[in-house]
Amino acid sequence: MGTIIGLLVLAGVDILLKRKTGLHIHQWIAKKYSDSHNDK
Repeated sequence: MGTIIGLLVLAGVDILLKRKTGLHIHQWIAKKYSDSHNDK
């Protein structure tokens, strides 16, 4: 039961990010990750 709720939360976050940034959550994380590495 908890996994279903977790998936729904993740889907909700993904949709919100998509609306706000135009990126899916994995793309957004990848962008953050590469940005932080490029700063060094």
